[in-house]
Amino acid sequence: MSDLMIETPAAARKSLLTRMAAFIAVTSVVWGGYYWWRPPAPMLGLHHVEHLPPSTKEVCMTFDDAPHPLTTPLLLAALKGSHIHGSFMCVGNNLMLYPELARRMVEDGHHLADHSQYHHNLTTVTPAEYDHEVETCFKVISADHGQPTSLFRPPGGGLNRSEMQYLYDHHVTLAWWSSDVGDYAIPDAWAIASGVIATLRPGDILLLHDELASTPKAVPLIAKEAFKRGYTFVPMPESAPLR
Repeated sequence: MSDLMIETPAAARKSLLTRMAAFIAVTSVVWGGYYWWRPPAPMLGLHHVEHLPPSTKEVCMTFDDAPHPLTTPLLLAALKGSHIHGSFMCVGNNLMLYPELARRMVEDGHHLADHSQYHHNLTTVTPAEYDHEVETCFKVISADHGQPTSLFRPPGGGLNRSEMQYLYDHHVTLAWWSSDVGDYAIPDAWAIASGVIATLRPGDILLLHDELASTPKAVPLIAKEAFKRGYTFVPMPESAPLR
């Protein structure tokens, strides 16, 4: 039988310090690499809106992937019936295919914002394609629908350093959100509404989607409970208001 090796307190401390140093070094490299690739927006000075002032009870409903020929009319009817003005994050190609729906959005008092030209995740395209993906949609919204905007929401929330630098250089405002209940997973309307209401806070920007049949059904449910709690709904501002 071999003798048991008993580690002395000094050796134990040295071993612990070595492991801690290795952990800190690895963690620093990983996070350093991540922040180089996708730094927080404030590090690049990128204008961004992700929340309204919590001092008011205003909230925003935003809808990605608009317009859609089947669900946008349902969504517009639900918003009108609920007396809500929201913001539609539009795909430029869809605006060109369904201009009458975009006109109805504007006529109903909603705001249009840029969600790229073809809904490509910009982390999967080359920087040379950013101009077409971002600027073309801005031009369609401004020229064809009379709503100049600087708000851009990247498809899938995809961001990397080069894309953020592009947005910064072109004075684009990143249209973020503070509440995402995952309606893209197509839950029932009551589940969407319950998820929103359970976490609703003053100043929230709600991320919802246009092309889903359950979301228009959830809008009146959300509105009824939110109004009961004293909330009002406003379109997404073009810049972050002062807190």
